[in-house]
Amino acid sequence: MPLPSTKDIVTLIEKGDITGAKEQILALREAALELQGENAELKEKVRQLEEQLAVKGSLNFEKGVYYLQEGRKKTGPYCQRCYDKDSKLVRLQDDGDHWFCYGCSHGYPKKPYSPPV
Repeated sequence: MPLPSTKDIVTLIEKGDITGAKEQILALREAALELQGENAELKEKVRQLEEQLAVKGSLNFEKGVYYLQEGRKKTGPYCQRCYDKDSKLVRLQDDGDHWFCYGCSHGYPKKPYSPPV
């Protein structure tokens, strides 16, 4: 059902159909509330996507793991598997000769990295 216009509501009032006018006003109000909720959801989604895009642009892949470069500050390392699979930045923990991920339980050797052939 299409939303009523203000002209429709005024016409109902002029005809003396106050109940019909109130129903039309309530329909407009409900539609406005739905649009406000949808607008808030879309704004949040845009914010999340912008954040993901900013992170992706700041990531550097080095020696099999990710580092986040923010200006001159470099943080990390972060798990390659968690980011590539779930877009989650999970900081790796120093486990002696390896970096260990508590997110996926994957380990990365600290020895010189050789990319797969």
